[in-house]
Amino acid sequence: MKKAYICILVAIAISVSVLYLSVFTVDDRDWVVITQFGKPVKTITEPGPYFKLPGFLQTINKFDKRINMFETQPIQLLLGDKNPVVISCYAAWQIQDPLLFFQVVGNKNNAEIKLSDMVTSSLGIVLGDYNIKNVINIDKADIKIDEIEKAIKTESSVRSEKKYGIKIIKTGIQRVAYPDIVMKSVYERMKSERRKEADKLLAEGQEEASNIHFEANKISQSINAKAKKNALIIKGEGDKAVMKIYSRAYSEDAEFFNLIRSLDMYKKVMADNTTLILSTESEIFKYLNLGRGEEKK
Repeated sequence: MKKAYICILVAIAISVSVLYLSVFTVDDRDWVVITQFGKPVKTITEPGPYFKLPGFLQTINKFDKRINMFETQPIQLLLGDKNPVVISCYAAWQIQDPLLFFQVVGNKNNAEIKLSDMVTSSLGIVLGDYNIKNVINIDKADIKIDEIEKAIKTESSVRSEKKYGIKIIKTGIQRVAYPDIVMKSVYERMKSERRKEADKLLAEGQEEASNIHFEANKISQSINAKAKKNALIIKGEGDKAVMKIYSRAYSEDAEFFNLIRSLDMYKKVMADNTTLILSTESEIFKYLNLGRGEEKK
């Protein structure tokens, strides 16, 4: 009886161990490839509990479903205009075919080494269609960085999916530098472009200033013309009023009018420190020649 009890316990223990080694859970973040003696026998793409042969008979190989990132090493490449640049890229990638990935690549480190070579190769091919102005320029219309990045992604992704079971989600240029041989020409070109832009702005400013000056002169001349016209009108009306006053004064008392006019003339002619040498018979002395006036009386 005791032996039977021990056998039952041993059987239960073996069953539990076999069950423990056979049941596993797949996370929704993972792909799983089951291998038997190193050969893949099953690929699992959905999360949940699964069974396999226990122990060393079958092995679980997990691969991350999530997007991974890596950066290439800086490398010197030639542009289409034969100017060299030192450039590095980044890439976001994701496993699309876990079985192909397992068979060809095996793990994340190998994947990034192979993808780095592939992206760098695609970068060299794509840069051959562009020149230095498309990489660095003060004119945004000439910069083609976005276009270059899309071309690298297209070139690399098709090859990586077919060859490694990897989809490249995005590629981009991480940094760009120039060898010393290129730096001087780049700086000179930038200075020339800046100078050209400054000259353009200066010319536009001078043209605008000239237009403003012209318009101001035009408005000033118009205002002056109107003011002169109004002044002449006012002066004419004043002269007309004066003539009416003179006419009325003359008609009322001609002798008094002549006296007043003569006094005005004396005031104008005989200013301070003024010396006149005239004949006493002159009209100017008509009202000043008192002696004659008395003799007439």
